[in-house]
Amino acid sequence: MGYSAKHIANYFLDNHARTGITHLKIQKLTYLSHGMNYVHRDNDLINDEYAEAWKYGPVFPSLYEEFKSRGKQPIMKLATELNAEMFWEKRKIKFDTPKIKDGDDYTRNLLGEVWQKYGSKNGQQLSALTHQEGSPWYQTRVKTHGARNANIDNKLIKAHFKKMADLIF
Repeated sequence: MGYSAKHIANYFLDNHARTGITHLKIQKLTYLSHGMNYVHRDNDLINDEYAEAWKYGPVFPSLYEEFKSRGKQPIMKLATELNAEMFWEKRKIKFDTPKIKDGDDYTRNLLGEVWQKYGSKNGQQLSALTHQEGSPWYQTRVKTHGARNANIDNKLIKAHFKKMADLIF
């Protein structure tokens, strides 16, 4: 079962952000969750976009757009998604707050494990973790000569996290 990056970010914001979580930290927690999912399953946790190899690490563009106005300040509001529906020939536009589906214990447990392992770390510490030589971010930056908006191949993420499973969990 796949989700958007905003679903995953909202889990952390909704369950663990009494004083907010910085944009940098929410990006890295979401990326780590996506990668750690591959340790247990072959499907993509985040299936609506790729993480991109930006200068300061893996970034999900939808999260960047949602939270960039916060800068280094903690995020206090959940991400939203535009939902445009047709209702008897009239367009109905509203914003939904994406959340993990009720009954999806696997995903909730996975995200709980990610928080338990990495929740006490700040954005810079998590960023250092994702920037290591040989990481999917690193490989993509080298291959694309640092081009912005270069997708990090999920196959690279999967192979890396499966290889690192003993160190991750």
